[in-house]
Amino acid sequence: MGHRWGWFLLLGLMSGCGGQQPDDGMVPVSGVLEVDGQPAVGVVVELHPSSKAPALARGITSEGGRFEISTLTQGDGVKPGAYDVTFVWSEFNIVTRSQEGDRLNGLYAKPDQSPIHWTVPDKDSWEAGTISLSSKR
Repeated sequence: MGHRWGWFLLLGLMSGCGGQQPDDGMVPVSGVLEVDGQPAVGVVVELHPSSKAPALARGITSEGGRFEISTLTQGDGVKPGAYDVTFVWSEFNIVTRSQEGDRLNGLYAKPDQSPIHWTVPDKDSWEAGTISLSSKR
């Protein structure tokens, strides 16, 4: 009989571990990026807090220009608040093993000069919509 109670206890503990994730205050953020009217793949999107703290949240555009912002884990989002948003579209140099250049000509690379600013609300998720950028000055 003691063996049977052990299984009930184990099942009870296992079911108690599931359910809702703890509220970490993060808001998943996603959107689409277009450059010169076309979806852009490989653009690094970074969110810089208005407090001038270093950017810890970023994403990279994939097929169709889609992106998800991550801070600690893939797609976890950011804390609600105001952000300056930067975009850099560099290319990987196989020889130097580094990112080089910016197909956006640096127009959106600096937080204090980027025209894109977001206020991420305290919600379950936030869709940034379609961001349209130009590579021309």
